[in-house]
Amino acid sequence: MFRLIQLHTEDGVPRIGVDPDGYVSARAALAHYRTAPATYFAVGRFDHEGTLTEVILDPICGLDGACQRPASVVHAKTYERLCERCASGLDVLTVPQLARRLGIACRLAPSVARFRQTGLGGLRAPAGNRIAREFAEHVHDPKWRQGLCTELSQSPTALNGLLIGAGALSHRQVLDLYPVLCALGDELPAQVRSDLTRATARPLSPAGVAGLRLGLSVRP
Repeated sequence: MFRLIQLHTEDGVPRIGVDPDGYVSARAALAHYRTAPATYFAVGRFDHEGTLTEVILDPICGLDGACQRPASVVHAKTYERLCERCASGLDVLTVPQLARRLGIACRLAPSVARFRQTGLGGLRAPAGNRIAREFAEHVHDPKWRQGLCTELSQSPTALNGLLIGAGALSHRQVLDLYPVLCALGDELPAQVRSDLTRATARPLSPAGVAGLRLGLSVRP
C-alpha cells in the first residue's frame, strides 16, 4: 500500500504525517502527488501492518517541477528536493543522509517523461536561491519585500525561494519576525496569497507552513 506523506520539523525532530487515501502502486501515488506537490513531501510505502517502510521522492528538483533538473539532495530544514545547482549555498542532506535522519529507507523515484524543458528552468535557480538565503535577514526591509513581491508576480517559480526561506526559520525567528512576516503576507500578490491561504488547510505541507508563518489562514 502506498500513501502520500508530509514531513516537517518539530523542535528539531522530523515528524511525518500520513494522508488517509491509499494507492495500489507507487506510480499511482506519484501521479496524485504531482497534482499538488506543495501539499505533500513524498510517497510512502506501507507494509500490511501499516508501518512506513520506504519513502519515495519525486526525482525532479523543486515543488513545482519548473527547474527540470534531476534532484540529488533535500534542504536540511524544509526537506524540499533540490538539484546540485539549486542547492548551491544551502544547507542540504543527501538521500542517504535523509534516510539516516528519518530512520527509514529513502530513494528517488525513476525519472518520468511527463516533465518537459521550459524557459523557466534557467530563471528559477538563482532567484529561488537568493530569496531563500536572504529571507531571514531581509524580510524586515519593506523595499526587499516589495522586490520579492514583484518577483513573485512576474515569475511564479520564485515561490520556491519564499517557501524555503519561510520554512527554514527557527521558532524563535518566527516569533521575533512575526509582525513583518504578517506584513509580507498582506503584501503578497493576490494569487500567491490566495494559494498560500488555501494551503494552510494542510498545515504540515511546505506551502501550509509558509502560509501560517505569514499570518494567513482559511476563514471558516
